Amino acid sequence: MTSIVRGPVLECHRIGKRFGGIVALENVDFDLYPGEVHGVVGSNGAGKSTLMKILAGALADYEGEISVAGQPVKITSPQIAFHLGMAMVYQEFSGVGQLSVAENLFLGRQPLNRLGFVDWPLMRQKAREYLKELGLHLDVDRRLDTYPLVVRQMVEIARAAHRGARILIMDEPTSALSPPEVERLFELIKTLKQRGVAIVFISHFLEDVLAISDRVTVLREGRRVLTLPRAELTKHKLVEAMIGRGVSTGAEREEWAELPPRVSAPPVLIAEKLTLPGIFEDVSLAVAPGEILGLYGFVGAGHQEVVQALGGALAPRSGKIILGGRTIPLGRPQKAVRAGMVLVTADRAAGLFLRGEVYKNVTIAHLRHAVGNWVTLAKELRAVQPVLQQVGCRPANPLLRVEHLSGGNQQKVVFAKWLLGPVRVLLLEEPTRGMDIAAKAEVMQLVERLARQGTAVILASTEPELILAHSHRVMVMSRGKVTAEWAGCRLEKAELLRAA
Repeated sequence: MTSIVRGPVLECHRIGKRFGGIVALENVDFDLYPGEVHGVVGSNGAGKSTLMKILAGALADYEGEISVAGQPVKITSPQIAFHLGMAMVYQEFSGVGQLSVAENLFLGRQPLNRLGFVDWPLMRQKAREYLKELGLHLDVDRRLDTYPLVVRQMVEIARAAHRGARILIMDEPTSALSPPEVERLFELIKTLKQRGVAIVFISHFLEDVLAISDRVTVLREGRRVLTLPRAELTKHKLVEAMIGRGVSTGAEREEWAELPPRVSAPPVLIAEKLTLPGIFEDVSLAVAPGEILGLYGFVGAGHQEVVQALGGALAPRSGKIILGGRTIPLGRPQKAVRAGMVLVTADRAAGLFLRGEVYKNVTIAHLRHAVGNWVTLAKELRAVQPVLQQVGCRPANPLLRVEHLSGGNQQKVVFAKWLLGPVRVLLLEEPTRGMDIAAKAEVMQLVERLARQGTAVILASTEPELILAHSHRVMVMSRGKVTAEWAGCRLEKAELLRAA
């Protein structure tokens, strides 16, 4: 860790927060220094998001004391957090894709000319100059949504810094990025460090935390259990602190996998020459009952869009989808669901009504199938309780609002929703995105159990470790095309990455 001679820019003492009878945070101390990257890790439900929402002003009712630059403050709104120099860059992008890079950088603060109109030449000039200072050489007139995810992420970070933020809170900034893109983002973070910006780096990717952080804090069950300099930490030590017991990190499954022989049973799902111009081209695949087909690629490879197309969320220009011998219309999600093919997307929020109770989220897709024509609360609760226990949702309280669950348990609610109806093919797009090691294991154990019961699974992910650990057969996509396939052999991680 680099030596820091100045005092902390942020100090938190005895921070506490409860949601009803549930303790989210208890007596948490946390501090941050100028020019420091302070990593924060913990299992789902450990309190990371709650602490950061307090700092961002999203949760005004909290216990404890907060000081910024040595001055006691009470953060009761995002506006107060902003005026204190704090900004949060969320996992979901908040930029406006239809606007240019310059417009996003100056959003709400456009320079005006003497007539009171936007001074477009000045705005473009200042945007170029500022981005150049950060090492970003971009066409500031180009629409933001035409750039890859990593650039959009960096523009969002640059916007926060440009508004004068002294403290940047980054929530899972690398979760949707490929390894080369992560390195590009890290270069921007290092530049901001040199400018004295203090950064809180929240991530479930422990390798990323160890690569970029000066110090790391571990939260467990709402309490701080460890804060140490990076030099004193290993991935295994972080995992032990997060889980609270000695565990295997699964390192032996991170570098290679022994794939079983190809399944001889006839496929339940066949896709023939699916094409969506500019996204993927001539993609053909098949998956048998009980088989887990891993579909790997970097962000933008097209594999995530393929599973969306199979589930009807995207409509390919051409191709054919055959499920159980019957052709499924392209771009018709209702038809796919009725045929028993369901899609679990990477965006959990898109499949959930976060302010609604758990039971409403679970029954909504198969209400008549679950409770019949006469709907009552008692019948819904009786239908939901067994499936919540089946997926391991904690707490298994169907009356709890979904927004009060951790990310991992929200994902389990999504699984519970589909398990109320018939599932022949399960399409998974980044099913463990944003989850800690323990939550990932629980979700993937559920997936493997469904496969053993005869469900065909297509697992699309940008995480090679996830693909190696759980796939029976592996296909790789790059730039919209299938580039490799393996079955019945030993597959090395290096070989998988080369094909991508």
